[in-house]
Amino acid sequence: MVSVGIIESDEQMRATIRTLLLNQRSQEFNILFELERANNLLHQKALSPQLILVELKGYSTRVIKQIRIQFPKTNIIILSEIANIATVLEALRAGAVSYLLKSTCLNNIAPALIATHKGGSVISPFISREMVERIHDAKRREDLLSARELQIANGLADGLSYKLVADRYNLAVDTVRVYIKRIYRKLNINSKGELIAQLKY
Repeated sequence: MVSVGIIESDEQMRATIRTLLLNQRSQEFNILFELERANNLLHQKALSPQLILVELKGYSTRVIKQIRIQFPKTNIIILSEIANIATVLEALRAGAVSYLLKSTCLNNIAPALIATHKGGSVISPFISREMVERIHDAKRREDLLSARELQIANGLADGLSYKLVADRYNLAVDTVRVYIKRIYRKLNINSKGELIAQLKY
């Protein structure tokens, strides 16, 4: 039997998830708690769920960190409407192991919980595809840019100024500017912000 906690603000969604889990034939679930908000977790300290399905609202992953502190051995599965890759990656870095979109068929929730319990990670297909495209974009950048251009681009993405990039690679600042113009042209971008956005994830 797999013990589960549910944190979801919508009462009807909580009821639907409960029904889906309790009617699951391939795996028996024991629902330890159903909460509307994560701050109600403080009253659940005596419990130790193996999985927590938690709604991620807004762009803060503070709730994940809170759960990790209180239940360090619990696997966290996110259920969210947010498909933004930066938020997904931040949630995974904060300690979530699976990420499901609410637009995913609800019948996929129980199999995702089972897979996570067995040591897997489940990411909604739309997000997985976006991640694959990011990897392809990174490969394309590597193919387009020379080794030196990649060094300079990564230096800028790390927050270094032109002067610090120049110092790091023993170049003149004007030479760095020439490289940056080439990088922008090759990547079809016009600003440092666009460059950072491309390299960040």
